[in-house]
Amino acid sequence: MTKYALEQTRAQLQICTLFFGKIPYDEIFITEQPNFNFGQSWPNLVYLPISAYTDSTQRWMLFGQIDNKFTGFVREVTPHEVSHQWWGHTVGWASYHDQWLSEGFAEFSAGLFLQQGVAGDWRKDYIDFWERLRNRILEKNNFSVSPNDAGPLWMGERLISPRSELAYQNLTYPKGAYVLAMLRSIMYTNEDHDKAFIAMMHDFVESHREQPASTESFLAIVDKHVTKSIDLAGNGRLDWFFDEWVYGTQIPRYQFSYQLTAAEGGKSKLHITLTQSEVDQNFAMLVPVYADFGEGMIRIDQVGIAGNSTRNRDYLLPKQPRKVALNAYKEILER
Repeated sequence: MTKYALEQTRAQLQICTLFFGKIPYDEIFITEQPNFNFGQSWPNLVYLPISAYTDSTQRWMLFGQIDNKFTGFVREVTPHEVSHQWWGHTVGWASYHDQWLSEGFAEFSAGLFLQQGVAGDWRKDYIDFWERLRNRILEKNNFSVSPNDAGPLWMGERLISPRSELAYQNLTYPKGAYVLAMLRSIMYTNEDHDKAFIAMMHDFVESHREQPASTESFLAIVDKHVTKSIDLAGNGRLDWFFDEWVYGTQIPRYQFSYQLTAAEGGKSKLHITLTQSEVDQNFAMLVPVYADFGEGMIRIDQVGIAGNSTRNRDYLLPKQPRKVALNAYKEILER
């Protein structure tokens, strides 16, 4: 399994270099350590748990069953720890308020690794990844307190209390990842794809190279890359997004329905209805809509919606899709 770990490392270095820019190290050393479910990344040295060197058959022999959560951990621990060469070492964090810029960004980077289809069925693995993160954020403990109930992402380790002992671990990592995924989603365009997001992340890394970053300094970089389509507040800033997802605790619920009717020339008319609920009147979001024309889900639009409200949209599609879906790849956090 050493070869497998090294192949994962090489692939993740290429992916992170593309999305985030260069790291200051010429070599990366990978080694195992005896802890079964704990990895750690040092500057140009990555400790992997010994479980990363076991395959599915060996894990079944050890546990007597297939544990999907642990399978996910083994699959994602290498790309997560390798990405800490950017998040934690190339770019540090200023205080406990800002540690999500390390752990959340590393978790997002593991999702990027899955999406690039380096191994397995990337769509299934990718959707499963975000679903597991969503469950970590929203799952209630014996006190009926979810990690998200404990407080905003920005609180860091202060989320921990006798009633929310695992809130830091189960919010900083997954919700931090979601914040970056949602920024990527709202910045995406069908013409330029991830171009704006990649430019923003390169800017962030270069401007904070070997320096501590704060939530506020990250927001300052984000604001430099705000486009008209995501400037929902009309002030050239993304305060609205950070107020909701970094400094707030609201998570919306969505209902979605659609109707398809035939149009001339083999085209298809699509009517969608989107309802957002369980938020206050100021909560705004851009939610992606996808259609499957036979080769997997393709993004056709993102719909802006604010408060507890309903939006209707109409589209003329080149042909009738097999299916239409909201948030098909689960990159937008929802209840």
